Amino acid sequence: MSTLPLQLSAASGLPFYRQVTDQISALVRSGQLPAGSRMPSVRELAAQLMVSLITVRRAYADLEAAGLVIRRQGQGTFVADNVAKASVQLALDQAHEQLARAVRLAQQLGLDEDEILTTVHDILAEQEDET
Repeated sequence: MSTLPLQLSAASGLPFYRQVTDQISALVRSGQLPAGSRMPSVRELAAQLMVSLITVRRAYADLEAAGLVIRRQGQGTFVADNVAKASVQLALDQAHEQLARAVRLAQQLGLDEDEILTTVHDILAEQEDET
């Protein structure tokens, strides 16, 4: 198995397992890791990234729970065949998490619900104008 194009950063603020999960899910969604592709073993990926086995196991468990990979006893871990639905759900989960952080920060800054909603609508309108 060739190495995966993953880059981890201690400065990102995200745990390594989450960086691995996010980057592999992006590779799967983009088609760079097609359905049925064999993933590196936990040991191989941990050695490549210079992280603990626990970090990679957690990332693989999260990817499996999201339906992006499947583990086959004695054969290894593979990209799931039907990743489209799982990919959408993972994207929704990640968006929810990021939006929840942003809302908490806005509340800490003293914004009320109406101000937060107005800001979100403004951002969506700006994004629409850019496309």
